[in-house]
Amino acid sequence: MISRDMESRLKLLAGQFPVVILTGPRQSGKSTLCKAVFTGLS
Repeated sequence: MISRDMESRLKLLAGQFPVVILTGPRQSGKSTLCKAVFTGLS
C-alpha cells in the first residue's frame, strides 16, 4: 500500500476520540486505509 499522509492523522484522532469518520469519493482507498491502520485491534 502507498504510504498516506492521513495514516498518522487517523491514528492520532482515533486515540483521542471514540468515533472517527473517514469520508471521501468512491474508490479513493478509504476502506483500504482503515484496514491497514486498524488491523489487529479489537
